[in-house]
Parts: sequence; C-alpha cells; structure tokens
Amino acid sequence: MTRRRGGSLLALLAAITCIGWGGDTARHVAWTAVDFFPPDFARQVRKNEKRFDAGINRGLAAPPAWRAGPPGSLSQALDAQIRRCAADLRKPVPLEDLVEEFGVLAVLVLDANDPLAVAHDDSREAEYSAAYRSYVDSILERVRLVYYGQDHALINGGAFNNTIAAALARSESLYPFVGEEFYRTGELRNWRTLDDRSVTFGVAGVSLSRALTDLANLVAYVWHRGGGQIPTPLPTPLGHVGPTITKARLDGGFPDRDEPGRGAPAMPKSSINLPPP
Repeated sequence: MTRRRGGSLLALLAAITCIGWGGDTARHVAWTAVDFFPPDFARQVRKNEKRFDAGINRGLAAPPAWRAGPPGSLSQALDAQIRRCAADLRKPVPLEDLVEEFGVLAVLVLDANDPLAVAHDDSREAEYSAAYRSYVDSILERVRLVYYGQDHALINGGAFNNTIAAALARSESLYPFVGEEFYRTGELRNWRTLDDRSVTFGVAGVSLSRALTDLANLVAYVWHRGGGQIPTPLPTPLGHVGPTITKARLDGGFPDRDEPGRGAPAMPKSSINLPPP
C-alpha cells in the first residue's frame, strides 16, 4: 500500500509540471487582451511593451507548482498577484513597474484557464501534455478569440475570488476532453492529425477566450480601484441583450468549410459533448 501511494504521489508531482500552454500562446493571448484593457492603461502597456514582456517572462519562469492547481499553489499565487497589483497602484509605484506586474498576472490568469495546469487526474497526461502544448501553439493563427464582455460584478463589486474559482472550475470541467481526444482511436494520436474540428480545438478556443476575458476584467478591476475610468471597450449592437461579445480575431475557423465533402471521415465520430463555454 505504501509503495502504491508513493507511486501515485510521484505521478501527481510529475503531472503538475505538465502545463499545457507554451510561451508563444501566453504572449499571444496576453497581448490580444491589451485591446480590451482600460484605454489609459492599455496605452501604458504599449508604451512600456518591454516591461510587459518582462513580466510575462517572469510568470513563465515561475516554479511549476506555483502555476498549477492542487497540489500546486496556483489559486494562492493568482490571489496574491491581484492584491499586489492593486496595492502597487495605490502606493503608487511607477507605471512601468505596474505594467510588468500585470505581465506576471497575465500568465497566472492563463494558467487558471489551462485545463492541463489546473487538473491532474489523468494518469496519461504526461504522455500528451507536450503534444497539446505544440498543438495549441500551432493553431494560434486560426483559433477565434472571443471577448465575452465586462464583468460588472467583478469590476464594481471586487469579488475577484469568484473569478478565480469560476476559471478553475471551468478548466477542471474541460480537462477530461483533452485526454479523451488524444486517445479517441485507442492509442495516443500524433497532435498533427488533430484538425480544426477536433475537440481539442474547441477546448483551446473556449479556454483561451475565457483567459483573455478574465485578464481584461481583472485589469479593469484593479484600474477601477485606483480611480481609473472603465469605459465600455467596444459598442454593443443596438438591441443586444447581455454581455458584449466581440471576436478578437476574425480570421481562421474552418477554411475548408464550404468545400465539397471528400468521402467518409477518416476518424470515427466523436461522442464527446463539451460543456457550454
């Protein structure tokens, strides 16, 4: 029994190093999110772009256990970084220093929306985690990032722990679908065989879009606490009810969707049903 527990512990410790998204993905989403920051702060980020990149690099270099869900300390790290940014703005510190700290925050928000960083229940995770990282890096020019709109309860109410909890819960619910898709044929699939109709593409699109939205809203929350103005990022269409939803990238999707079929699918039909985004 002791040996079995020891093996499980080693597997779990190995799993928390299998963070699913790489640096290219983190930088892509973090910089895309800048378009939805409060305009005054977005200008500071673009003015001090090297400091924002430096913060992203610091976040990426953090110990894996600090960037992973239980038994890692991701939730505590994210909580602490939000509080640090809010405290720095009130001191105040030089804005370029604050920009760098938000770069660190961006990585932690992305981690909270990364299913492979949050959950570690699949014993096969170590076998496909690197492949998933390569796959997501490869689809960045095709995936459509969606900004889901301002979270007024967060920005005005300040319950950022609810935002953290929602992100972690969402990532945990999406986690099983990544492994299921990689093993849908009964054996580990090469990530290059996954097309834009795969479940992994959908998981990545939802997760990255939620990360973009969470980051923009957390930045707005901190900026608002410091007395900054929070205008609506983009106009809502006349008659629209609910949050503003904006496609951050209009290219990509399914480039061959209008082409005629070429016979029976090579892969069996997936029975995986994703939860709503």
